[in-house]
Amino acid sequence: MDFRFTEDQQDLIEAAKTVFDGENTLERMRGIVAGNPPIGLWKQFADLGLFGILASEENDGLSQPLVVMAGIAEAAGYAGLPEPYVDVAGIVVPLLSQLKETELLEKVISGEISLGLITPLSPHVNCGEWCDHFIITSKSGGRCVARSEVTLEPRNSIDPLRWLYKADLQGEQNELADMHGAVLTAAQLIGLSMRMVEMSVEYAKDRHQFGKPIGSFQAVKHQLANVHTQIEFTRPIIHLAALKGGAAVHNAKIAAIDTAMLAAETAIQVHGGMGYTYEVDLHLFMKRAWALCGDWGDRHYHMKKLEDYVLNGGANLGPGETFKGET
Repeated sequence: MDFRFTEDQQDLIEAAKTVFDGENTLERMRGIVAGNPPIGLWKQFADLGLFGILASEENDGLSQPLVVMAGIAEAAGYAGLPEPYVDVAGIVVPLLSQLKETELLEKVISGEISLGLITPLSPHVNCGEWCDHFIITSKSGGRCVARSEVTLEPRNSIDPLRWLYKADLQGEQNELADMHGAVLTAAQLIGLSMRMVEMSVEYAKDRHQFGKPIGSFQAVKHQLANVHTQIEFTRPIIHLAALKGGAAVHNAKIAAIDTAMLAAETAIQVHGGMGYTYEVDLHLFMKRAWALCGDWGDRHYHMKKLEDYVLNGGANLGPGETFKGET
């Protein structure tokens, strides 16, 4: 299976990353923590066509596969993007296409409105107060409701850059939403992991002990190298899940959770006691990783899905099946 992006796809991902990194600065994130609205970049994303990644060309979209959206989601995770851009572009837009809500779809792609999701595996709506409509998911798709039909109650989050709300309505699990949600959350976790490693590397260069940078000590170098290696092994697992779906999705979310937890633990160890403090920017990314580990299914949920797949006859096991049908 070919995991390589085309040149145009890679350019698209890099362009999105440039915007995320350039606009969502640490100063902006600190301002949002202090109370500034977290949706200031919405129109800019629309002007750049970032909401139409998975939409068809006839709906002014780019008709890209989910794996490209996963690459962009990783960039959003790396930047610590507060806006629920990934949920809207990666889940809401394909759901609107599935529901044939053409008018709403066009308004979302143009940045005119925002839609929130009411669905079991992600029970809290990020930035729900700023949503104009909501999709209440069902097994067969779902239905769209106006903001006036939904009562929202604020919820606290471990992540100070997520403004969560609990809706009074309930949805059902939806195959498309659950699959896209798990894959794109996993991709964001990889981006967050990479950011935490890079912050730790920079800190290890500046922090001195015994007259030397702590990054020169093997104990520090090996820990950071181990995390980087795990990130590189996890990324293709996520891309496979985006291309293949099925049980690969559960495997990807589990791998991403394990990688993010290792990255956070290692970053804290490298930073020492400072890693826990509000003054160090690490906590903005660490807390986002902790929050996303439970969104769209936690580790236990996805392990149970894999267990059912293996033990109830869904998997073809044995030495003759390992590479069967692979090209």
